[in-house]
Amino acid sequence: MESALHRNLADDGLTGPPPNERSLSGYASLAYFVIALSLGMAGAFFLTEMPFLMRKIGASIEAIGWYSTASVFPYVVQPFFNPITDLWIKRKSWFILMSLACALSIIIALFLIIQNHENLFYGLILVAQIQYGLATSCFGGLAATTLDRAGRLKASNLLNLGIQLGGAIGATLMLMLTQRCSVATLALVSGALILLPSLAVLLIPEPDRLSRKPGVIVRAFIAEARQTLSGQDGWLGLVLCICPAGTMALNFFLPALAVDYQAPEWMTVSLNGFAGWILTFLGVYLGGVFCLRIDSRVLYVVSAVTMSMVGVFWAVMPMSPSIYAIGSIVYDVLQGVSITACSAMVFELISKSSTSSSTQYSIFYAFSSIAQMYVLSLDTHVYARHGLRALYTTDAVLNVVGAALLLFLLLGVRRARKLKQVEISVV
Repeated sequence: MESALHRNLADDGLTGPPPNERSLSGYASLAYFVIALSLGMAGAFFLTEMPFLMRKIGASIEAIGWYSTASVFPYVVQPFFNPITDLWIKRKSWFILMSLACALSIIIALFLIIQNHENLFYGLILVAQIQYGLATSCFGGLAATTLDRAGRLKASNLLNLGIQLGGAIGATLMLMLTQRCSVATLALVSGALILLPSLAVLLIPEPDRLSRKPGVIVRAFIAEARQTLSGQDGWLGLVLCICPAGTMALNFFLPALAVDYQAPEWMTVSLNGFAGWILTFLGVYLGGVFCLRIDSRVLYVVSAVTMSMVGVFWAVMPMSPSIYAIGSIVYDVLQGVSITACSAMVFELISKSSTSSSTQYSIFYAFSSIAQMYVLSLDTHVYARHGLRALYTTDAVLNVVGAALLLFLLLGVRRARKLKQVEISVV
């Protein structure tokens, strides 16, 4: 079926035929999986290595919390940068360029921290996160514009599975290097882990870009963004992304909190490295199975409620290595389920776009990042005033409130659709 953009602009001769959708072949599946490994390596650095490295050099939990809040900001403003990946060259070329830039930014930043240039270090890491976000959007845009519905779902699962496995490998290696090697070694290895797998994107078939004037590109983006965001599914998706449910904010604190729980080194490295990411990998797989059977939005709500239970568990239980381990294991699996549910929804919402899918992907991602920012801000503020148990309680309450809001909206939408069907049948 033609998209609204093609129906609205075809008479002006501004668009070509709708893109040819294809299923995801075996070798292309492998390529999607390998480049997702690259994204996982980069994500491991930002999510796991940075809090651990900051705690190692003497930063407090409060400082790590505020840094984590600031580190989400690049994803909020990403839509303003992202249109560049919908222009000029192929998305897979943009993916390689952004992966290279991200790797170089991390390498340079780590060499700067050796020289005690902390402000430049943090600034470059934030730049690297913008580049990482652009690469992720290229993945989403590439899958959305070249694959059929079954292929998009498979690409979504491959993205999440690859990110988790790449994160498991990357986090384990980075944490071990931080404990045992120099920062210079950490810098070079981290850069290689991000860059080398990204080259597999060259194996993914992608048609040439149609030559369009800038004004036409802007009109195409506005038309397709309106198509995605103005419909009922679109605004419901935005509400889902911006609500406080399922933000996984506690994950930003867990690597640094291992010290407070007196977790031994092997537990810290495993739960925040290969074991933690593999558990999330398991959650991603389970989430993919569940998404084939139930609405991904409902699954997102269920995962948020269950995450709140983990927060309550941490809030009421004594601080010991075993409690840290049990909570981390359950939380890692649940966040994998939540990630898959959210990704499946967003991939479907942008699937009707042929020109600006990368930018639309970043719009939804930006809204979810806004949610992470205000939840992290509240969590950190509460921690600074009332301590760690209050942080857990606050996060649990926010998850429950967000889940209740989403459930109310989902039930309202379902009721409205049933009434509309009755009216149509009567007519």
